[in-house]
Amino acid sequence: MRLPVIPVKGDEKWELLSKIVDKLETRDTKKALARNGITPVNKAIKMLKVIILAMFFELEISYAVSEVNRRLELRKFLKIEEEVKLRSVYSFMAEFEADKFISFVFSILNANSKKRPNRLSILILDWTGISLDLNPFRKRDLKNKPYKWGYSTKGFFLGMKMMVLIDYRTLMPLFFHVYPANVHESRIYPLIWKCSRGRG
Repeated sequence: MRLPVIPVKGDEKWELLSKIVDKLETRDTKKALARNGITPVNKAIKMLKVIILAMFFELEISYAVSEVNRRLELRKFLKIEEEVKLRSVYSFMAEFEADKFISFVFSILNANSKKRPNRLSILILDWTGISLDLNPFRKRDLKNKPYKWGYSTKGFFLGMKMMVLIDYRTLMPLFFHVYPANVHESRIYPLIWKCSRGRG
């Protein structure tokens, strides 16, 4: 039995997600989406909220959509007025190549970020698994696929991993990287170091 997805007041993870939802609703975010040709903007923001919810709690997209549609309090938290169609989320995700997705995410981050002070910062580094809605029992040739088998605290999954670098003081995401789930975190450290040096 899967646990219900219910916002918890005072929980740090839900508080951080609340800030992200607020950032997605800003005028600067809407301008950034429009500049990247992502329209209609309001629909794109709704799709992004569901995708980020799924990534935040390591949920399958289909389960995240069903919980949003089932729970009024979750829709209120995400500031989504009507139910979400699963097909619409998949169609939105299918529109982007990896480079385009990364480009507009950084555009959103830059639109909402404040200039960081010229002093030493504390950075938070975190990884999360991205489980795809794929039949794990089907034989697949994963040689040229961007997703692989991976392992998390919830067990084995078929998908990718995402590394996120966050500024401790502002909780502003500074950098993220999506890679196949079978790549060990230690192989991503040089990329993290390069990013932190470039932004520090």
